Amino acid sequence: MTLAIITMALLATSLQAAATPDSAIFLAFKQSAAGLSSFSLMRRTPVTEQLDLVIAIASPKPFSAAQGSWTWWSEDRTVGLFLQEKNNPDRVYSLGTKSGFQDCAASIERVTSTDTVISCHGEKSERYPNQKWVYDVRAKSLILQFSYQPFLMSRSFPVKEGTIFVGTDMQRLIAVEYKANREPAFLVLSESTARPWIARHEKLALPHVVPPFPRTTSAQLAAARHGRISDDIQDSIGPWQQDGQQIWFTKNFYDGEGSAGVGGFGYFDLNDKSLHMFQPPEIADWSVSAIDVEPDAVWMALIHNGEYGGSSGGLLRYDRQTGSVRQIAFPDIGLRLNHVGGKIIAATDFGFAVVDTDGYLIDGYFIDRYFIDRATDGRLRVAAATR
Repeated sequence: MTLAIITMALLATSLQAAATPDSAIFLAFKQSAAGLSSFSLMRRTPVTEQLDLVIAIASPKPFSAAQGSWTWWSEDRTVGLFLQEKNNPDRVYSLGTKSGFQDCAASIERVTSTDTVISCHGEKSERYPNQKWVYDVRAKSLILQFSYQPFLMSRSFPVKEGTIFVGTDMQRLIAVEYKANREPAFLVLSESTARPWIARHEKLALPHVVPPFPRTTSAQLAAARHGRISDDIQDSIGPWQQDGQQIWFTKNFYDGEGSAGVGGFGYFDLNDKSLHMFQPPEIADWSVSAIDVEPDAVWMALIHNGEYGGSSGGLLRYDRQTGSVRQIAFPDIGLRLNHVGGKIIAATDFGFAVVDTDGYLIDGYFIDRYFIDRATDGRLRVAAATR
């Protein structure tokens, strides 16, 4: 046998061995749900020393599954959860399958040894119910599969050593307390404790003393956004915050169906009645959904307001001393930003995010995401996302 033939034989054996675990999952999937012919792996996660938790998606016809951090989960596609033995991949235990929804971009938000949660985004920023599986890995069986509407956290109130957040699942309001030095840091408040926070009204109008900022011209739009052309430029004031004698504010605009704008931010100085505007390249394509003004920096949550709803542009940090700007990748839309104990706590359309500004790394910040999860008995809790 020549060296080339030996090498090809070894390569074929290696590929076959590598494909065995996934092939066994797809075979089990086909046996669990009839009519499926095309399969794709979404996630493989070790849950014990002996077992992997495997999430796959299947369809009756060929399809392309992954789109970055999300997968298209339509009505004709089925998601399946399985346990698979690491040392004996042919041993696969089905935990259940579920068909998708109309226009659903699915993201695996949490996978642990006890439960899995998949979120589902539709068009126009529509949020479908979270899908949750609770299982017993020792018994290799499903305990319960159910769904619940996600909570969007849209308001916040500073308290001593923390923040109170108020959010809704479009049916009820809840309040969540964050304390930086407590374990766990997030706590869903009881109905009676939450009531006064839910009753508070936080909307404030921008003081009339602030003059209108200069409108974006067609030439400025083309220069800032790589030749973008629009006859419909409609800038407006976005989130704002007063810091001493400076009123910081942001720009918002609709960016779709022929409309456009240029992102920016600035402040009005109440002492000398002067207006200061900043339009670094990092913000040109974005509106702002939240702002937090601190002594050393201004933090902003970026959002694209387009025809199909809002999408996150991450976080932007503007250094007030040097004027430098840093954009931080962030998957959720920030709705409130609060600085607590060296961390930025963001209330988002997903739940919460904790950005550790003291734990800065060369390639980014430590970011932990959380969401309002529902237990099998209906109780609400704040759970850590693993995505």
